[in-house]
Amino acid sequence: MRWLLDEMLPRSAASELEKLGHDAVAVVDVELAGADDQAVFEFAISEQRIVVTENFADFAALLEDRQRAEEPCVPVVFVRKASFPSRGALPTHLAKHLDRWAEENPEPYTGFHWP
Repeated sequence: MRWLLDEMLPRSAASELEKLGHDAVAVVDVELAGADDQAVFEFAISEQRIVVTENFADFAALLEDRQRAEEPCVPVVFVRKASFPSRGALPTHLAKHLDRWAEENPEPYTGFHWP
């Protein structure tokens, strides 16, 4: 799968996803650090990447608005860092979690996902 990790998630999780065979980038890797959510979403659409974020409120609104207007969209996967073990293992655990989700959802629908 092609992933775009939002900036509140560790950049190294993209590297961990790459090790598992995914095409993954973090927003900081594509010069979108500090960019507004609209710009991040537009980039994801242009690259056909699944957005992974903790920012439910903003990305849910963006997705709903675009779907209502029948504009192009991509799936958005919402995660909570607090759901994963701490102590520096977040990138590995997040990558494994997303890898399992990708196996279970090889062709995810455009919309919200809570893996």
